[in-house]
Amino acid sequence: MPRIDKKYNFWHSLLIQRSVIVTLVIRDFRSRYLSSFVGLPWAFIQPASYVFIIWVAFTYGLRSGSTDSGVPFAPWLMTAIIPWMFISQTIIVSCMALPEYAYLIKKTHFNVGLIPVVKVLSGMIVHVIMVGIIALLLIFYFGMHPTVYWLQIFYYLFATFLLLTGIAWFVSSVNIFIQDMGHIVQIVTSMLFWATPIVWPFTMLHGNMKYIALLNPFFYITEGYRYTFIEEQWFFNFPEMNIFFWSVTAGIILLGVFTFKKLKPDFGDVL
Repeated sequence: MPRIDKKYNFWHSLLIQRSVIVTLVIRDFRSRYLSSFVGLPWAFIQPASYVFIIWVAFTYGLRSGSTDSGVPFAPWLMTAIIPWMFISQTIIVSCMALPEYAYLIKKTHFNVGLIPVVKVLSGMIVHVIMVGIIALLLIFYFGMHPTVYWLQIFYYLFATFLLLTGIAWFVSSVNIFIQDMGHIVQIVTSMLFWATPIVWPFTMLHGNMKYIALLNPFFYITEGYRYTFIEEQWFFNFPEMNIFFWSVTAGIILLGVFTFKKLKPDFGDVL
């Protein structure tokens, strides 16, 4: 029994301490906005304004028209930028997750590994709001009707959650000892934005070059949102992409778990 409990320690803690996690997620979500004059409505205003700017810029300004597949460029771009915003912002805020919740690290009955998860789940609240805004735009402005393919958004949310959890474990633990980690992460995420087929199509890559994109797990997520809302494709229609993504994600999770456990004994002393 002890071996089984240890193996499923994370999921067991996630279930047992779910009420504490919900409280922390709500608190973290509110703390991002309640310190401002407007307060909590910023959680809705910021995503809506960002989507509006993209919509106007790429419908009437920078680039209008359609992609090679006949899809209007604006929704094609927006559906990929929305998950990228969630990914990049969550990775950045995860760097400071442990110092922010330092008071929990000394509590023996709380699984410290759940702290980065709080940041991921808190960011997912805003992300779900943005997905809803995009869905409304697709329906009422671009005339796209909801299809059964839209249901696989839950699969991509789960895949994104696992990927970001692994990354959050790594960056949050390393940041305790390398305080420049936040700056490094911001530079890396900026580079990955242009390296990921978001503003440019994956079809531009030929031959072995396409495997560079396949090794990028963020591409799987951003392209998956397009498969869900725009191109009407099931994720299991692309076995090669699935193999690459889940292999890389498993490696990231293992790296995150190993790094977090290795550095965890010294968290209290450094903080």
